[in-house]
Amino acid sequence: MVGDSLLFATGALAALGKLDVVALLGVYTVAATLGDAVNYAVGNYFGSKALESKLIKREYIAKTEEFYTKYGGKTVVLARFVPIVRTMAPFVAGLGSMRYDQFALFNVLGAILWTVICTGAGYAFGNVPAVHDNFSLVVLGIVVVSVLPVVFEVWSARREGAPGAQQGGDRSSH
Repeated sequence: MVGDSLLFATGALAALGKLDVVALLGVYTVAATLGDAVNYAVGNYFGSKALESKLIKREYIAKTEEFYTKYGGKTVVLARFVPIVRTMAPFVAGLGSMRYDQFALFNVLGAILWTVICTGAGYAFGNVPAVHDNFSLVVLGIVVVSVLPVVFEVWSARREGAPGAQQGGDRSSH
């Protein structure tokens, strides 16, 4: 979510006249495309070794594979909007889920959509008069919203690891 927040905040700054929105869209699209292309290459080259060494949680791979099963190549586009899957989708594609030419097409399309939606939303929001007067509060709100998924993941992981959390499912069989 940090990337989403950055695009949104800089879009709002562009609406305030502080940044050039066209330059932002161009730079972000290229950066997003290159980032996922590198992630694909890493998955292609090191993926099986990383899985064997347990550097990557299998549950993340499984979530991403579920996305690929359900959405096919659209996973690369949709993943840009889903934490964890966003990071793993290009890597899993590189592991063998997708040929590079297919990946590249979805990668560029996803980068354009993600950049335009996130930056454009910030730009539209930045044109609201209340934002002009309270931009520092808006940025603080963006930071809080960006941190919420991490807090939720930590909270969920602690609940799953709590004593008795895994025993709850066993009671129905007794």
